[in-house]
Amino acid sequence: MKKIALLILILWAPIIWSQKYKYGKVSKAELEEKTYPLDTTANAAVLYSERKATFEYDKEDGFVLEEKHFKRIKIYNPEGYYKATQEIELFHNINGEVVVNGINAKTYTLENGKIIKTKLAKKNIFTEEKNKYINTKTFTMPNLQPGCVVEWKYTLRTPFFSMFDKVELQDDIPIKKIKIRIATPEYYNYNTRTTGFLHIPIKTTQKERTVTYSNFERTGGGFSSGKIRTSTNKTSAFNFVEKIQLIEMSNIPALKDEFRSGNINNYMAGIDYELSFIKLPNKPINNIAADWEAVVKKIYFRSAFGEQLKKKNHFKDELDVVLQGKNSIPEKISTIYQFVKGKIKWNSYDGKYSEEGVKKAYKKGVGNVADINLNLVAMLKYAGLEASPVLVSTVDHGIPLFPTRHGFNYVIAHVQTPNGYVLLDATEKNALPNILPERVLNFQGRKVSDEGKSELIRLFPSKHAVKITVIKTKFNEDILKGIARKTITGNLLLAYRDEVRDKSKESLLEWLDEYYEGVEVLNARVSNLDKLGKDGTETIQFEIESFYDEIAGKIYFSPLLYTQLTENPFKSKKREFPVFFNYPKATINEINIAIPEAYTIETLPETANYHLPEDMGLYSYSITQEGQNIKVSSKLLINEPVIPANHYNALKEFYKKVIEKQAEKVVLVKK
Repeated sequence: MKKIALLILILWAPIIWSQKYKYGKVSKAELEEKTYPLDTTANAAVLYSERKATFEYDKEDGFVLEEKHFKRIKIYNPEGYYKATQEIELFHNINGEVVVNGINAKTYTLENGKIIKTKLAKKNIFTEEKNKYINTKTFTMPNLQPGCVVEWKYTLRTPFFSMFDKVELQDDIPIKKIKIRIATPEYYNYNTRTTGFLHIPIKTTQKERTVTYSNFERTGGGFSSGKIRTSTNKTSAFNFVEKIQLIEMSNIPALKDEFRSGNINNYMAGIDYELSFIKLPNKPINNIAADWEAVVKKIYFRSAFGEQLKKKNHFKDELDVVLQGKNSIPEKISTIYQFVKGKIKWNSYDGKYSEEGVKKAYKKGVGNVADINLNLVAMLKYAGLEASPVLVSTVDHGIPLFPTRHGFNYVIAHVQTPNGYVLLDATEKNALPNILPERVLNFQGRKVSDEGKSELIRLFPSKHAVKITVIKTKFNEDILKGIARKTITGNLLLAYRDEVRDKSKESLLEWLDEYYEGVEVLNARVSNLDKLGKDGTETIQFEIESFYDEIAGKIYFSPLLYTQLTENPFKSKKREFPVFFNYPKATINEINIAIPEAYTIETLPETANYHLPEDMGLYSYSITQEGQNIKVSSKLLINEPVIPANHYNALKEFYKKVIEKQAEKVVLVKK
């Protein structure tokens, strides 16, 4: 197979490098291609992608960033149609806006040996408001058919060049060829960070560039002086050094999402750019993100961040009443936390900066993440607690590994206590101290002090989230009936509360029937959904038909019943990125099965204990007989929120053993 793949690559390489890509020039060979030669499972492939970024000079606005984008995609079957939709995000605020110009797009099909071109109509380009600061331009290509080719091009123009959109060099489909050209003026120095696991060949060069622009000068004194005022168009120019990065890559494999991969975009090959400092002629250096201290101070001393923590007049009267009789640190933390959750509703917008201002958000009763959690920090400080904001990047936003202001898009609260620190996020109604939403569990945040200094804070919880299921059941030869009580804690309970809180009795039963596959749930009761300080419980009455196999007069069944794991979620032969469990967790099952008097137990599975390296997890299994009862104990512990990629094979083998053990049967025979 390796020799065949190599032969394909050798034969295909001349085609790759000799082919020139130009918008509107799709070849018949591209349309006739039935599968992608290097990955025949691909539903689509990027044939060519090009991005050119250049700084243009505008007399009024100074330098603006202009980016030209061109992409051509081959779609092999209907499963690849999703790649024919393009969304362009356009940021805007009081300082300006990102503008997209010159959207041109076509679909190419082959009919009776003739290439048919279908142009995207302007009426099918839609503009929507995503949030207060972002609009989107979206289009889906017309006349999609298996085997078609789609392509588009457009130009972006933006005054916001402190951080480029990430240069993406990989996709969830293969890329045949990609070309990138990034040209920046000598005045702007950027931090760059490569991501992913592919070698990125970057060629750097520089050249002197001349920019010319027009000056309109008015002469004459106007009507009062008796002279006619005229305008003279003068041309000015200046030279600067342009720093250029060139990237050309080909045959880039698809990066496919896998079980518990976290944000897969963190592992896509690419380059992040962020403005580090500005050095204009005859002016001192302006440090933007030269180091973490500079980054944090820039954020902290923004009026929408640090200034908000000093405001207290809008809440102190109400908070004084709420805090009466609350003297201990835990009481104060819990009381203030619940007060904020009930007072200000989250509008579903992230943000490290207050959008409404803490005072206005408090009075309106609604705000973004920063409106809520900066209010929370201010109240905790007012109550005499050692509280600070923590800058966070949510899971879908990425991991800020180098000094970056744009790497953070969220803020939570930190309280130091004699027993350690407590993390709080008041956007979630069902959250508890140190039980953060999963969107926030992204390695580390930066705690910010009153002086604008910072330190790293671990976001992952150290305490296990636990799910304990106790089942008591008995069966005859027709059906198994039982009662199961499940106790849930920690982040597992947070997710469970979010899922079932608003369900009616009927919809709860329907949901449980789907959740417990192969089980008919006859009755159910959930408790403590609104009692946030207590563990959640779920009690179900159930029946299971066809739960055993009968072979040669003997009965075979799994003693773990519906709690049995049947499939290994880790299927890849190798893995280059970590496995995210997000928090330590324990799954414990205690099962008691009463068997009919007419039967005796011939065989029981053996006891087993399996361990992951470095105490990252363990599994224990035991089964015993007490008269006509079978008692099963199964415990699966994952002790780390993230398992490094170098332990993937051990994790995969661990789950393989667990599944094999749980598949072992109890064997019954008639007396």
